[in-house]
Amino acid sequence: MRELQEARFLARVAEAWEVPFYRDRWSEAGLQPGDVKGLDDLAKIPTFTSEDIKHSIEQHPPFGNHQNFAIEAMRTPLKIQSSGGTSGLPRPTLFDPVAWEVQAIQFARAFVAQGAEVGDILQITLTNSLANTAWCSSTAALHWCGMIPLTTGSGVVTGSARQLELARSWGTNGWVAFGEYLKILAQEADRAGIDLKKDLPTRFIHTYLGVDTEGHLRDLLETAWGVPVYDNYGTHEVGLIGYECTARDGLHVNDDTAVVEIADSETGLAQGAGHEGNIVVTSLHRSVPPIIRYDLKDRMRSSDRALCACGTRTTKLSGFLGRSDEMVKLRATSIYPRSAQDVIQGDPRSTGEFLCVVDNVGEGLSSRERMVVLIEQASAEDGRPLQEDMKRRLKTTFGVTVDVEIVASGALAPQTGLGGEGKVKRLLDRRGDARSPA
Repeated sequence: MRELQEARFLARVAEAWEVPFYRDRWSEAGLQPGDVKGLDDLAKIPTFTSEDIKHSIEQHPPFGNHQNFAIEAMRTPLKIQSSGGTSGLPRPTLFDPVAWEVQAIQFARAFVAQGAEVGDILQITLTNSLANTAWCSSTAALHWCGMIPLTTGSGVVTGSARQLELARSWGTNGWVAFGEYLKILAQEADRAGIDLKKDLPTRFIHTYLGVDTEGHLRDLLETAWGVPVYDNYGTHEVGLIGYECTARDGLHVNDDTAVVEIADSETGLAQGAGHEGNIVVTSLHRSVPPIIRYDLKDRMRSSDRALCACGTRTTKLSGFLGRSDEMVKLRATSIYPRSAQDVIQGDPRSTGEFLCVVDNVGEGLSSRERMVVLIEQASAEDGRPLQEDMKRRLKTTFGVTVDVEIVASGALAPQTGLGGEGKVKRLLDRRGDARSPA
């Protein structure tokens, strides 16, 4: 594996030297062609972030000086996908046929490791749109697994009631869905009198649990659906970096398609196995564009390559631990808003939905930052007991006291995006905004 990684890595580095984005950055860092002789020299290469990509696109439209070369030369078929675009235009990424199929293979490995079989119907509740998770899933099923993709799309495209009708009538065996939407489907099934465990032939669920270190969300979903729920981790540009197998003992890294490092969130220095920090990924299959030392700002831990109970020997990653670019400093304490998920999901009095709102209060020397955690309550009962319990438990989680406000079930969906396309938002930053969080 190391030899394979070395060969692919050096090929990608050679290609990157021909791309202005990398050539300029690497030259400014003092590197010259030939300085990087293998993976042992990886740390010599400066990292970049999504902000660097955005800047590249702004300065060199339409696709940035990391990608324009592919359009100009047009030596291979290309496809445009993009990031979610939560603010402004989405971030475009070009895919050549190799990248497209490799990312499908990454997903195919996950499906098989999670129990997929030839002939299974895979219901994909993400839409084949600019985002590429649904495309990767359907291509994996169709091209590489012998599965039958059922591309229903999200609840916006195919309503939740119809999703369940199709699954029951056509015999869905596996699901691709975000954890939050799986909860919505379970609630809809309860309203419709559908028993998810008896009426549907589901065997496995492929999802993205977020910060679920204590397993509250997984337990909730498995109790509702009665089948194993498998966590996964990926990124728009590099695909499915890690996936769980039936052993569910960490996420297997697709080592032949990506090299992952864990870097200190503040210094950027690479950390050894077992340390927590930002995941930095180098794609071994991407030429259009090359992706070399991309700091994703997602916090995780890694472990060295070892034999798993499933029989596979790979590097492993922990589950998702939060985003370093969402970190908020309150009274000299670093807070990662998504780490509240475990506490809130673990209390049955809440719906599990929350939003951390950060703003400034006071003026001049008395000015300070404040965080209010808005939490949905599942019932119409008095919310004060839940409020007090959440204040106490979140203080333990965050290491600092935060305000808590209890809101009605469903009240946060317009702000979090629950039930729509893309990831659910957990941070609303109003620093510099005069509005109150209420």
